Amino acid sequence: MHKKHHYLVRLLCAAVLTFGSAAWAQAPASNPLLTQGDEQWAAGKLDLAQKDFEQAVTLQPGSVAARMKLGGLQLSRQDFRAATQTYKEAISLDAKNGKAWLGLGFSYLHMERNDLSLAAFNEAIRVEPSYKERLAPVMAKLATP
Repeated sequence: MHKKHHYLVRLLCAAVLTFGSAAWAQAPASNPLLTQGDEQWAAGKLDLAQKDFEQAVTLQPGSVAARMKLGGLQLSRQDFRAATQTYKEAISLDAKNGKAWLGLGFSYLHMERNDLSLAAFNEAIRVEPSYKERLAPVMAKLATP
């Protein structure tokens, strides 16, 4: 990826992710592992946060919120392959989760899988039409050869 393109993609990624960062994965208040993981993440204790989120996924395999937290952390740590898998799992539990499609799209984008990224972003927009305007710059870059 060219330097200018890479910088723009990172900038756009950060901008899009911030529109839902606090709500990126709304955790039920009843899950102390997710709350604890959020606190660890905020304190910069990323390894501990990841362990909390992983444990939450293990204990509640049907929890989309736990997978969203884990995927968000993996994405922020630039572990794009792991984030891709985690977001796919979240989508398998809730295909109408626009934020999971966004996360998947950004994971693919960072792995330079533009075709898959574009498909995931299109699905995010289909599920949540309000994303269209915010994703427009990223989609335009993906459409440019």
